[in-house]
Amino acid sequence: MDKRSASVGLANIVHRSRSAEDALRGVDLNRNIEALIENPLSHLTPDQLQRDARFFAREAGLGQYGDLVERGARIAKDPQYFEVIPGVTDEEKKALRDEKSHRFRQPAALYLTIIICSIGAAVQ
Repeated sequence: MDKRSASVGLANIVHRSRSAEDALRGVDLNRNIEALIENPLSHLTPDQLQRDARFFAREAGLGQYGDLVERGARIAKDPQYFEVIPGVTDEEKKALRDEKSHRFRQPAALYLTIIICSIGAAVQ
């Protein structure tokens, strides 16, 4: 069984139930240290995902970026499979690969700002 088809723990219970509240009724959330947070996009069909992404783009005043928001939603639904998601450009795939392999590659000015603010907070 591959990672994509494996369902474990709380996520599996939530999928089989009518609602998250029904699934959580018997779970002690204060003692459930291995709880999984379900991806809210995982249960959407491709058509629902497209509709919801485009609706969000329009409502947020980003109508001209509807295609980009839709691609982002498709990637967010299955982030580990971004290489095979249709419509994702080579440039976007390269950026996602770089993000995964070089997580902390940020401009030096950002690190300097964080360090200065941290020192300021500690001194205060």
